[in-house]
Amino acid sequence: MWPLVTPVRRQTATQPAPARSPRQVRPSCTALEDRCLLSVTLSDTAPPVPYVGAPVMWTATASGHGQNPVYQYSVGQPGGPLHIVQDFSNANSFIWNPMQQGTYEIQVVVKNGYLKRKIETAAALYTAQTHVTGNTAVVSPMANPLVALFSAPPSPGASMYVQFAQQGPNPSWQNTAPEPIVPGTSTNFIVAGMLPNTTYLMRYALDNGTVSAPLTFATGSLPKDMIFPKFTVVQPPAPGTDLGQNMILHMGIQNNTIATNLNGQFLWYYDYKHNNFPSYATNLEPGGTVMLLGGTRTGVPGGYDTLRQIDLAGDPLRQTNIQAVNAELAAMHKPRIIDFDHEAKLLPNGDTVVLAATKKVVEYHGRPTHFIGAEVLVLDPNLQVSWVWNSFRWLNTNRIGTDFSKPNDWLHANAVSFSPGDNNLIVSLRSQDWVIKIDYAGGAGNGHVIWKLGQGGNFQPIAGNTYWPWFSHQHDARMINANTLLVFDDGNTRQLHDSTAHSRGQEWILNEQNMTATLAVNADLGNYSFFLGSSEMLPNGNLAFTSGGLGSGNNTAGQSIEVLPNGSIVYVQQMSEYEYRSFFENSLYNAGLLNEDS
Repeated sequence: MWPLVTPVRRQTATQPAPARSPRQVRPSCTALEDRCLLSVTLSDTAPPVPYVGAPVMWTATASGHGQNPVYQYSVGQPGGPLHIVQDFSNANSFIWNPMQQGTYEIQVVVKNGYLKRKIETAAALYTAQTHVTGNTAVVSPMANPLVALFSAPPSPGASMYVQFAQQGPNPSWQNTAPEPIVPGTSTNFIVAGMLPNTTYLMRYALDNGTVSAPLTFATGSLPKDMIFPKFTVVQPPAPGTDLGQNMILHMGIQNNTIATNLNGQFLWYYDYKHNNFPSYATNLEPGGTVMLLGGTRTGVPGGYDTLRQIDLAGDPLRQTNIQAVNAELAAMHKPRIIDFDHEAKLLPNGDTVVLAATKKVVEYHGRPTHFIGAEVLVLDPNLQVSWVWNSFRWLNTNRIGTDFSKPNDWLHANAVSFSPGDNNLIVSLRSQDWVIKIDYAGGAGNGHVIWKLGQGGNFQPIAGNTYWPWFSHQHDARMINANTLLVFDDGNTRQLHDSTAHSRGQEWILNEQNMTATLAVNADLGNYSFFLGSSEMLPNGNLAFTSGGLGSGNNTAGQSIEVLPNGSIVYVQQMSEYEYRSFFENSLYNAGLLNEDS
């Protein structure tokens, strides 16, 4: 079981803004019932000027909607499509950070319960102003002392990005993700991946190669009200280490989402206290956003009630919850879920795939028995359910896995990844010691199980003289191209037979025509992780794995381990707490370019 995370109170901003009285805004209201009963109060915690990059709290006050009204917030351009940023929930407020100059429409929809029909809407306009006053870029601090807001003046061209480097005689420039240029307006960037208490140079670069004069920005100190884990380099870089991937994003299970360099120095962190969101990260997404599962614990290992996508400033971009999703599932006549757990990630088309647990009573050994199974949900860009896979329809409840598995942990699904060769989905079932492929077909599939990989599955292993080739209680199985699968083999079943067995990092080459699986890499990681873990391929062909569940009690740790294709370990960094996943990156903006995007 994962340790219980205790929610914390919201903290004040690192640099408090000048006092400002909340503005009362009575927007236009379109009533779908007899009368308009909705009012909206705007509480602006930003400085008196509504700048880009200054978070705004919107609060709706509703009457006539019963004891438990629910609220949904959307944002967009006036007259254009609106995009849901916070789906229906009991929270009557949300925090929104406008990151581009211009006027926005904010809409709230209120109804008297998740399954009710009494709906009213209200909308208000908000104009975010630029920090730029002339033709020179401006760098501004943000609440996170390791993050800056870079505002470029109106510029020619189609797109631009920001370059940043430590101040010095020979700057080593790093790039943010590019942003489109809107004629006549500033272009704004969140710049992250910087050491504390260090001066950096920053400049913008146009798509034609033109660069601006550099500006300076000094990062601050790590906050003293947060308790951070320690990072130790157990094995420094050896010959063959991919030094281009010089950043590690660590995803601890005790709220700590932190980026370090290969020396173990902090480069970025998510401030879960300031954002009042106890959580753990599941993935870093291309462009610089992070998927979090958090909010309220549900009792299922790794289970929370809320899915949130954040930017590198830590501000929410999109959010939904299990109650909102269950209302959609009820309308689709699909089983309800009891949590989100283990996985949330973007698919190549912009949809989001998330794992959830679901309950069912089934006959087992002649008795009605409570089982916990899995659902795979695909959510569209507005976080509305577009596709559902229910494990109870496609898998046999009579098959209970090894290592003390039981009906209430029947599958323990812990990873979903995209299969780029055929647009299907790969699901890791820890309690079954299986990785399965399900028929997603880009949203058109019926969900049937195409194959099962592992002991007792559909593939014949080709592994030479390897002792016990198949993985067990594995984590983070992912297809990196049409026929190559990476997996972190925790090895629990091997440990039952051999107490000296270590966890392994594996690469399998699959032949789906003749149903063979060739074990191309079987790296002994030098320790035993009884749970947690991740896998990754690096640009130079090396592999990286997280051996995340080491030790017990007050002596817990996770290790980020890089190996050569021959399995030799060439780098190890240790985090002083259990680590769900970690990924080697060259920045916070280029995640996953080699994994699942082929």
